[in-house]
Amino acid sequence: MLTITKIQLIKNYIVFHAYMCHLLELDSLDSAEELCNISWRLEEEVKRRKITQLEIEDCIKSVALDAQDRLMVNKYIFPDLINSDVGQS
Repeated sequence: MLTITKIQLIKNYIVFHAYMCHLLELDSLDSAEELCNISWRLEEEVKRRKITQLEIEDCIKSVALDAQDRLMVNKYIFPDLINSDVGQS
């Protein structure tokens, strides 16, 4: 069972990496070393808490993300994992 702190960690972990991918794609990554350090710390915390890939995917499917975060996660991390009608008319 995921606790609220684990859910928040997973959300931060996935959203951070989605935006990092976005910055890389735009070639706008100014402080790569600092962002890589944050990435490494998030990864280590996920490992320390023994959060599995399945738990991450299940959490992201059910967690409330704002529209922009949802788009970033869909585009860069979990394409088609989140059933989202954001941007559809």
